[in-house]
Amino acid sequence: MSKPVMVHVITNFAGVGGAEMMLSRLVQQTQHEYDHVIITLMKVSEVYADTLALCQSYYALNWNGLNTLSTLKKLRNLLQALAPKTVQCWMYHANVLTSLSVMGLANPPNVFWGIHHSLASTQEESISTKVALALSKILAVKPRGIVYCAHSALEQHQNFGLNNTNSQVIANGVSLDKFQPNPELHEPCVIGFAGRYHTAKGYPYLFETMGLLKDKNIIFKIAGSGASLNHPEVKALFEQYQLDEKKVQLLDQIFDMPAFYQSMDAFLMTSITEGFPNVLVEAMASGLPCISTDVGDAKYIVQELGSIVPPRDADALAKAIMDYVDLSPSQKLELKQLTRQRVEQNFSIEYVSQQYLAAWRQQA
Repeated sequence: MSKPVMVHVITNFAGVGGAEMMLSRLVQQTQHEYDHVIITLMKVSEVYADTLALCQSYYALNWNGLNTLSTLKKLRNLLQALAPKTVQCWMYHANVLTSLSVMGLANPPNVFWGIHHSLASTQEESISTKVALALSKILAVKPRGIVYCAHSALEQHQNFGLNNTNSQVIANGVSLDKFQPNPELHEPCVIGFAGRYHTAKGYPYLFETMGLLKDKNIIFKIAGSGASLNHPEVKALFEQYQLDEKKVQLLDQIFDMPAFYQSMDAFLMTSITEGFPNVLVEAMASGLPCISTDVGDAKYIVQELGSIVPPRDADALAKAIMDYVDLSPSQKLELKQLTRQRVEQNFSIEYVSQQYLAAWRQQA
């Protein structure tokens, strides 16, 4: 018996953002239920070669903004030819262009939008995103439903004016096989951080926190593009707080994240804005209690298994780190088990994919 076709339309399938990685994991997890087809408005990348190989087919429309009308026509023709019952969209531009492309079709598919973005400040968005958001507000009643990756994102977008009676939150899922806890504790205690050098990630507060704790028996491991003394702003922060390279290890971009998580005892996130922070779920799947700023869905993810502090407050971050460091080994090991269990029960790709399947099976 042939499987139903599931078409995914995504703005771009070339980067390593949350939406792209979630789509990749979802295709891999649900390949036995659906024949997946991926249509990317822009490009595909070798990063997702394994996922694309599992698809029935995939298409890159090379959209660049200037060719919007011809891209819309290509998308409409593709959807007519594929004739899927359901289309899952990923990200604003894919949501908007898909909804426009199916208008007037004799047998339009059930279109689900996917929103994987925090809307903390619309002023800081690009012109292209502002246009997509304005159109989203008008078109939001059209899709069969909207899937948000975070409760905070749902609230922000509804306040902005995206109204759809079938809106739900489906968190991003992680592979429990890929992220495994390390049963050992490290001495001295190792605190990890992962995030590219970007305003949103709160690097000034990260360095201020490490400066406050530089005399403590703690090693910090900092990973992310730009986390290097070769980056002038990072070097300036390192020198400002007179940090020691042995105690603050700047690792730049890391490609083996599971091994990185296994090399530490707790995880630190200093972001000033987030939607659904995947790093927290990955860290907790690796058995790491998290010390995080209260941004996006951090509080919902971490709950009582770590510490949530206000953004931009290095003193509160430092205190929360010391509260963890001062726990007994048995308390730390118990937290390690409980953080892993929380992910197993709420954020595994198996659990999350079942939520997507349930959404897609809803009858129009």
